[in-house]
Amino acid sequence: TQKAKKRKFIPSEANRDINVRKPRLDVEGGPSLSEIRAANEAADRAAASAPFVPQTTKEGILSPDSKFPTLSSSPSTSPESLKAFVTAQIVDYLGEEETTLIEFIMKELGKEGGYKVASMLDEMKVVLDEDAEEFVLGLYRKMVE
Repeated sequence: TQKAKKRKFIPSEANRDINVRKPRLDVEGGPSLSEIRAANEAADRAAASAPFVPQTTKEGILSPDSKFPTLSSSPSTSPESLKAFVTAQIVDYLGEEETTLIEFIMKELGKEGGYKVASMLDEMKVVLDEDAEEFVLGLYRKMVE
């Protein structure tokens, strides 16, 4: 029986940097993470409470930043009349009352802070194809009238 000769472990230079503890990055005089988070939350609240300014042009309505007004801020449109409008439009485009689709649209329009017009357009393109843009424009105009 012959014993194998053991060699001493020598770490390579390539692995030495991994084992060194990284220095902590402190920015002197900069805001802390909690201060940054508080500032971002305050900016979000201010944006949500900003007065709604309706768009009037097709390009303005369909711009990436455009949002539907919230149901509560919609001056002349009650949720019931809006649901009747959406139902009539869906029946007109699809030929039948699609309850699940109507409920989805109403739920999204009821979101606090408004729902992005571009998001609604993307969702409606799946169902309405080329009629989606016309539907979304009509819905937006109905909500701001």
